Amino acid sequence: MARRIFIPPRELRASRRSREVEELRGALTVREWADDWLARLADAGRSPGTTRSYRSTLDAHVLPAIGAMRLAEVSQDDVDAMLAKLKGKPGAWANAARTTRSLFLAAVSARAGGLTESPVSITIPKPVKSRETTVRDTDLATPAEVRAMAAGMPPALAIGVLLAAWCSLRLGEVLGLQRGDFDHLEDPDKAVVHVRRQWNSKASPPAYTEPKADSRRTLSIPPALVPEIVDHLGTHTRPERTAPFIPSSQNPTMPASQTAFDLAWRKAREPVRPGFRFHSLRHTGLTAYAQAGATLKELQERGGHKDAAVALRYQHATLERDRALAKKLDVGLEA
Repeated sequence: MARRIFIPPRELRASRRSREVEELRGALTVREWADDWLARLADAGRSPGTTRSYRSTLDAHVLPAIGAMRLAEVSQDDVDAMLAKLKGKPGAWANAARTTRSLFLAAVSARAGGLTESPVSITIPKPVKSRETTVRDTDLATPAEVRAMAAGMPPALAIGVLLAAWCSLRLGEVLGLQRGDFDHLEDPDKAVVHVRRQWNSKASPPAYTEPKADSRRTLSIPPALVPEIVDHLGTHTRPERTAPFIPSSQNPTMPASQTAFDLAWRKAREPVRPGFRFHSLRHTGLTAYAQAGATLKELQERGGHKDAAVALRYQHATLERDRALAKKLDVGLEA
C-alpha cells in the first residue's frame, strides 16, 4: 500500500468480471445475435409476419454463410461474398442485403459483440412502384361472372368467392373466418361480419394471425348474401363459435388450406374468366362500393386500407366510368 501498487480484492474481482463480460461479448456469433435480435423485435411488437420473413431470409442466405463467425470479425468482404452467390436473383439479393444491414445496425445499437460500427455498407435499390392509380377493367368481374365462378367451386368453398367479392375480403381473411364472426343473420338488413384474424399459410406451421395492416373491421353484409351464409353455416360449419367457417375437408377443426382453395379457384375461373386473380374479386367489390357512392373514408374502412391512396384507386375507377357515361351525353347535345 505504501508503494501504491496494492489493489483491493473487490476491485480485482470487478476487473475480472468486466474482462469476462467483454470476452463473452466478443465471442458472440452472428447466429446467436440473430436469435437475440428476432426475440427483441417480437418483444418490441413487430408483427409475426415481419419476424418470420427475417427468419426465413436469415436461414436461407445469411446464416449458412456467416452464422458461425463472431460479430466482431465479419467484414464487408464477407458480406459481399455472401451476396455474390445471389447474383441473378434480385429479390433474394435485396432481402438478404436488407436483413443483413438491419441485423448489424441493431447490433451496433445494442453494442452486441462489442460492435461500435457496422461492417455492412450496401446500397439497396428501392423497388419500383407502379404509378397506376386506376383499377383496370381486367381487374373487375361482373356480378354474373362472380356468380358463375362461385358455382364452379366445390359447394363447401363457393361461399368464399362471394364473400371475397361482396365483402371485399382477402383470401387469408376469408379462410380466417369462424362461426362466431357473423352477427344478426336473422335480420338480413342488420347482418354483419367481423374481420378479426386471417389464416396465415406462411406461418410455420400455418396459424391464425392478425389481419394484414392491423385491418380488423366490422362489415355490413349485402342482404342478398345472408341466406347463402346461413345455408353454408348449417351445411358445412361445425356448431362451436370458434369453428372455421370454411373448414378443411381433411380436418374440420382447421380452416381449408390456401393451396386447396387456390386449386379449386383456378379450375372454377377458367370457363368464365381465364387467369382472373382471386384478389381481383376484392377489387370488384370495392369498385362497386365506390360506384354506389361511398366516400374515401368509407372505402378505406371497408377495404381495411391504412393508406388512403390505395382506397383512392376505386374512386378513380368510378370517375373513369362517370367520364365514359358523360361522353355519351355528347350525342344528345350535338343533336
